[in-house]
Amino acid sequence: MNKPTFRQRIVYDLGFELPPELHEWVVQDVAGRGAMKRYIIRFLVPIIPFFVLILLFPGPMTLKLGLIVMMIVPLIVFGVALSYVWRRFRFVQHGLDPELVDKRKFSQLDRELYNLRYRN
Repeated sequence: MNKPTFRQRIVYDLGFELPPELHEWVVQDVAGRGAMKRYIIRFLVPIIPFFVLILLFPGPMTLKLGLIVMMIVPLIVFGVALSYVWRRFRFVQHGLDPELVDKRKFSQLDRELYNLRYRN
């Protein structure tokens, strides 16, 4: 499996498409092991400077930390809730099948068992 160069990785992290020879890497990155952790890190890291700015406000440190926590919790909740939509978008953006998001979760046998039990 090919890996992107440093420049390609930065471009990819900014939301642009990678060349077709790196699509296998994209599938592993978006739906492979540790994908949710990478997604949350990519989601929160650009926002950290804004949290640091809050520390410059006058007032007690407990108030500042409380403000930061009150912003981080909804960010994580919405980030996790929208991760499925984002992963499907990244697959479509690269010309891949968006159903790969679901196929990574369940094996074909699990899917057939589910259909036999609940779809009939």
